[in-house]
Amino acid sequence: MDTPLNVVVVDDDAVICETLREFFLTLGDYEVVIAHDGYEAFDLLNKVEMDCVFVDFMMPGMSGLQFLEKVKAHDKSILVVVMTGYPSHDAIIEAMRKGASDFLTKPFKLDEIRIALERLARERSILKENIFLSEELKEKKALEDLNKRLEKKIREQSVLFMIGDTLSKVHRTEELYQKIVEMACQLVDAEKSFFMLADMEKGEMVLIAARGIDQEEYVGRWAAPLKDNMIGQVILEGVPLILKDIRKHRGPKLDFLPQDVKGALITIPFKIRNESFGALTVTGKKGEGVFSDEDLFILFLLAEKSSLTVENLILYESVMLNLHATLRALVSTLEAKDPYTRSHSGRVTAYAIKIARAIGLKQEEIDSIAFAGYLHDIGKIGIRDDILLKPGKLLAQEYDIIKKHPVIGENIVKHLGLLPKEKAIIRHHHERWDGKGYPDGLKGEDIPLLSRILAVADAYDALTSNRPYRKAKSRSEAIRILQENRFIQFDGQCVDVLVGILEEEGRTKEIKKGSEYQHMSMA
Repeated sequence: MDTPLNVVVVDDDAVICETLREFFLTLGDYEVVIAHDGYEAFDLLNKVEMDCVFVDFMMPGMSGLQFLEKVKAHDKSILVVVMTGYPSHDAIIEAMRKGASDFLTKPFKLDEIRIALERLARERSILKENIFLSEELKEKKALEDLNKRLEKKIREQSVLFMIGDTLSKVHRTEELYQKIVEMACQLVDAEKSFFMLADMEKGEMVLIAARGIDQEEYVGRWAAPLKDNMIGQVILEGVPLILKDIRKHRGPKLDFLPQDVKGALITIPFKIRNESFGALTVTGKKGEGVFSDEDLFILFLLAEKSSLTVENLILYESVMLNLHATLRALVSTLEAKDPYTRSHSGRVTAYAIKIARAIGLKQEEIDSIAFAGYLHDIGKIGIRDDILLKPGKLLAQEYDIIKKHPVIGENIVKHLGLLPKEKAIIRHHHERWDGKGYPDGLKGEDIPLLSRILAVADAYDALTSNRPYRKAKSRSEAIRILQENRFIQFDGQCVDVLVGILEEEGRTKEIKKGSEYQHMSMA
């Protein structure tokens, strides 16, 4: 940077303000101004020079999003970084659409602030250069040359926005790698792209995502040694590979590419903390078939942005896996108290997933059922054992206590990062179609669909399980009870789907039993 940034920190938390001020001052000769709410910061717009602002998303009075809008309306060249302790996909997208340059999640590491500051400096440099080019355009009337340069800068910024916007919608690493290869083809106008993930312990690379290649046959199945081939060397050495003709590729044959494939190839290493973990390859450039320096630069941008997202997703998934394991352990502990309900949550979730798939729900909704379904009764942890495990019929006041478990369950998972639809499964799985359920008395389609699905699965498993006060009902008896309560207690469509699943399972068992009997007779 030629000159330091003039930084304004806006946060109602005085500790965060002072921490950021001290950190910026250690990085260089920065001018740092503190404001404790949006109104105070907005008053500073005409009093101090602002290059960039770090603003808290949630503040009393004027929110960070409202402040962002006002700042951009006042001066679009001011760069804004939004900070929040409660990130959500919608919040990130809304902030970026309104002009935010970056989005930081609290608690953050100071190194993340430093990286964000470096990105702001680069963006500021581009903005200043664009302003300079615009002035030069007017003064020297070098229209053609300057327009090309401006178009290139605009292209770079649009590419950065496109990459950032696409990556912000990804929530799983598997999905991320596929998005990377699709973006690579789109950004550099290529027909084929694939991503190799390295396993350093095994010394091999595995094809985990592809575009323009038979995914079903090769993705997740094709592997090769890291050593003694060009793509593996890119991963090991962290240096890009550029070939004018893919037929000059040395090492293991890339079986997943057509036999007659030819043309230029680029392979870019992907790194986390300067350690390569994979490589992106593009080939089949449309048109003249030659990749340009701009294509190489764009792929480097994609690699830089995507690697940060990979690191964050890996960390998030690791945390969530530990969280899921802890919550499952709590549910298992709860069910272990009562031999009559042991493994109940697992069976209910399995039936709910079958219903969701039969209805044709998206995979992300099925994933939500798979996670939250297992936790639907976690609120029973807050119910006294003398009521929860009572062998006889519950008294009215005892039943009122039992009915609190959906709300208790929602409160347990409230701050654990579950999606709204996942929390809704836990809260509303005892609502009834006729509105006589609990805790909110929701009626009909006002009850979330995933909750209606789980309610049917939950009821079937309860009916077919032994209880202290009654024996398990047969499958046919349980089906009859569910059908009698179509569009009374349960969503009739969900009942019909489950009945169809159960009948198909019954037919399959009969066929298998008959086959085994025939085999025994022949023996």
